[in-house]
Amino acid sequence: MDRLMVADTIPTKFVILFSSLVVLFSCQNKIIIAENDLIDGMEISRYVRINEFSGIITTTYSDDTTLKSKRKYKKGKKDGHHQGWWENGKEKYSFQFKSDMSVGEHFQWHQNGSLFTHKQFKNGLEDGEQKAWDVNGDLMYKYIYNDGRKYGIQGSVLCNGGKDLADNND
Repeated sequence: MDRLMVADTIPTKFVILFSSLVVLFSCQNKIIIAENDLIDGMEISRYVRINEFSGIITTTYSDDTTLKSKRKYKKGKKDGHHQGWWENGKEKYSFQFKSDMSVGEHFQWHQNGSLFTHKQFKNGLEDGEQKAWDVNGDLMYKYIYNDGRKYGIQGSVLCNGGKDLADNND
């Protein structure tokens, strides 16, 4: 009879262990918090780092209904898609991270919904063409990062979309 109990408990322990592992690796922590609230008495960034938080943190504006941001973390680091919205509900930013480093395309928008910046990142550094526009959609700057070096013109010359530069180089 003792052998029977041992045989019955080994499969049971295996099932419990397997089920626990499935739950551990499939569940994701989700926290929803108002923009000025604290988590366990800490600001969000401090909470994430100290607790090596993995999951998604969604913040709302003080009205508790309008989304402000949705950010994904893995072991206390930014990892995945981060989105933000203006109080009027229009998208504010869309960034990608991997182990706290910026990767891929990053976008920012003005409050009126027009595109503000379009940047590209590789291993946490700007890479490729980078652009920014003013609230009216006129190009403010455009430059290229290649192998960690910046090429192109940035500054007040391009505040009008580069029209003066093109006119003076005929």
